[in-house]
Amino acid sequence: MDALWNDEQENPLQHLRVLDLTVLLPGPFFTRILAQYGAEVVKVEGLPGGDPMRASHQTGLMDWIGQGKRSVAVALKTAQGGDLVRRLAAETDVFVENFREGVMDSLGLGYRDLSALQPDLLYVSLRGFHGAHASKAGHDLNFIAASGVGEFHLESGPNYATQWADMIGGTFLPAIQVLAHLANPERRGMHLVLHMDKGFRAAFLPRAFDALVASQLPEEKRAGFGMHHHFGAQVPHSRYYRCSDGLWLSVSCVKSQHWQALCELWGKPEWASRGEDPTLVPDVEALVATHPAAHWESLPGATSLCVFKVVPWAEHAVSLPSRESLLQDPLAWAGFPANPKLLPAPELGRDTFAALQAMGISARQCEDLAREGIVFQPNAGL
Repeated sequence: MDALWNDEQENPLQHLRVLDLTVLLPGPFFTRILAQYGAEVVKVEGLPGGDPMRASHQTGLMDWIGQGKRSVAVALKTAQGGDLVRRLAAETDVFVENFREGVMDSLGLGYRDLSALQPDLLYVSLRGFHGAHASKAGHDLNFIAASGVGEFHLESGPNYATQWADMIGGTFLPAIQVLAHLANPERRGMHLVLHMDKGFRAAFLPRAFDALVASQLPEEKRAGFGMHHHFGAQVPHSRYYRCSDGLWLSVSCVKSQHWQALCELWGKPEWASRGEDPTLVPDVEALVATHPAAHWESLPGATSLCVFKVVPWAEHAVSLPSRESLLQDPLAWAGFPANPKLLPAPELGRDTFAALQAMGISARQCEDLAREGIVFQPNAGL
């Protein structure tokens, strides 16, 4: 009994079957999260070529985003291929796609088509744009541009460090919403349409709300209204500072008592009342630049004053636990519960015949379908 209970704890979605028709980053990362929690994820890849990410030789994305999934390769645009996917969907709990509006309907794989076969199906459509721009093609930067908060994202200069809209609006927000629906014991079949441009707004929700409230205030009260004025890079008590060794020091003394204590520790008690004075920033920069990061971190009492070195990637990566976790179970490295049962990412079509045979299609029929180019499985002996 304990073993079963523990297994349920570690794999709470093990009773779910997910049919994943998504490509590139946001959809596949979202379904990868479901796999992390134990769901059976069948990645249906269109022929020829499968997920376009497979063709990229400049990223190892497929190595981890495909972990724990099965790959079924089907010619989606053929009548026979579409029929095979419909048969798979009839035995599925969650169906996920991230194509432009209308594409799935044109293939006979829209919500109406599949819900007729599986009334309890949770059909998830990840869209880029909403509203008037719904039919437009786009990627990460375009969704940020359309979000309405793109200017906030650009205030400190363009940031291309990661795919912000894909990660926030196309992965994490959909995961929250879908898991919320799955938690409802009275859930029935439904079509969830989620938009990456809208989802990206979550990153700037506090800023956007304060901006709207400020616009309704008398003009003399608008200046300085909003939390971003109090912890942004323009104020000395909350920003990054470059140290003498080239490393960065994060200072986030939002509370006045922390800032005052830090000024005392640094031998600058006269700065105690100037925590939000932008003109003090150059002076603090000059002071911090006189010593390496380790010096500022090691000062007595610094650990309780919200001062911390920015850990360099190279330093983090040489840590054996971090390195092993990132290579073996990347989502565990990123804070998700570990899942030691995950299989390596499959090659294109690895599980095609097994999935078809589970639906009652014979080995001979599988070979015939492969010969006709309707499905693909490597090393099929054709």
